Amino acid sequence: MTTVIAVLSFAMAFGAIWFTSEAVKRVDNNSDARLRPYFGKINKALDENRDAVRALHARLEKLEKQVHLLKLAAAVPHTVDAEAAVVHAGVNELQRFTPTVRLNG
Repeated sequence: MTTVIAVLSFAMAFGAIWFTSEAVKRVDNNSDARLRPYFGKINKALDENRDAVRALHARLEKLEKQVHLLKLAAAVPHTVDAEAAVVHAGVNELQRFTPTVRLNG
């Protein structure tokens, strides 16, 4: 008797699992059918956002290159001033130079 009840309970359990899985499939399909019209709009918005991000990324790279060039151009006068200061110091030192040996000519 217990064996018959056990077999029947297993059959009922498997039947409940099958019934539940079918119900879930129908609910999922029904939900997808309701959401399908919105998928196109969402994908379109995502594509537009991707294109905008790509365009902004390209502009950002271009601006970074320009800023880098401007930094290089701004750095050049500082180096030129430093080199000119060294040259002026050398010239001033040469102007103050007096020979230590007197030559009679």
